[in-house]
Amino acid sequence: MTTRSGTPTDLIDTLLGIEPGSPLARLRARRPEATHHTQGSYDALFASAVPATTVTTTERFAAALRVARLHGDQPLAEHYAGQLLGADGVTKELVTAVEDVRPLRPATEPAAPEPLSGQGRLRAILAHADLLVLRPAAATPADLDALAEAGLGAAEIITVSQLIAYVSFQVRLLAGLALIRGDERSAPGPVRGPLEAPQTGFTQEQLGWTPWLEPVAAGDVTDEQRAVLPGQRLQSPYFRLLALDPEVLGERTATDNGIFYTRGGLPRQERELAATVTSRVNGCVFCASVHSRFASQLSKRDGDVQRILDEGVDTPLDDRWRAITDIATALTTTPPTAGHAHVAALRELDLDDLDILDAVQAAAFFAWANRLMLSLGDPEPPTQP
Repeated sequence: MTTRSGTPTDLIDTLLGIEPGSPLARLRARRPEATHHTQGSYDALFASAVPATTVTTTERFAAALRVARLHGDQPLAEHYAGQLLGADGVTKELVTAVEDVRPLRPATEPAAPEPLSGQGRLRAILAHADLLVLRPAAATPADLDALAEAGLGAAEIITVSQLIAYVSFQVRLLAGLALIRGDERSAPGPVRGPLEAPQTGFTQEQLGWTPWLEPVAAGDVTDEQRAVLPGQRLQSPYFRLLALDPEVLGERTATDNGIFYTRGGLPRQERELAATVTSRVNGCVFCASVHSRFASQLSKRDGDVQRILDEGVDTPLDDRWRAITDIATALTTTPPTAGHAHVAALRELDLDDLDILDAVQAAAFFAWANRLMLSLGDPEPPTQP
């Protein structure tokens, strides 16, 4: 069974060669919501029959290819290169230009290769991909202005941002699953990110958040948008902003729930620990505040959590939290540097493969969440204690 774009029903299984009934297939089946909606997110971004915005097929696959190449993920890049080459009017020269990821250069220099100089809109999207992959905490309102000046509307900016962040999640999920299976993997290239992540300002206090784009007003949401804004999410400017592309938001929320709100496996407080560590490394003050608070409340280890925020991920911890912190940190770098030693350290502490899958998916998901939060708005102190 394939999607409309010719992509297999489960792209992760296909890229890793996961056979039905194999240990890794059975493991993924123990987290059916996360597995199903990871693919559902792909379908919403790349294979939907009626896209929520007018971001073209070429732009979508070009951005995804750029993200995969920036991470040095060869199989994922080959997939997106093939999908891009199959889009209407795309030439091999365009694919080559998108793949031309050169050594890091100052932010003032063009981020996209020169062969794209005549394609201002696509060039702006690729430049945004470079920013969100390598320097997500350096994003400013001016970066969204650059997309708007290239012709993207607010809903299109949300779609592009979701896409870049989603592929960043895919990269880390693929790496983590391969390590759980024990695959021999080539050594990652030099660490290129995250750059310019702040090292101060982290807190467990409840923060506000101000969007850089205008979210849909609570009173103006459509029925489709209301369906993906349950409960208090309707009052959140962040989620009302993401609801500009409701199909993708719905799948993303279901993926999130399937990773963090399931029975068995890694205790919830340690999934929140992985989210906190990822947010600390990426420099997402807002995400770190939310998930450090959860980790503290559930574990009753406020002091340990606060030291991670204050001192960084290398602060002294007990063996179990050290091992979880280390694999989350190594998955967060660009490219991911997690290796077999990280998985072995968890197994030596009697964590089983479901525990390790939960840690991997929690860290990988916050590669997605942080990139959205960092590039679409600013955290702000609460108006009241």
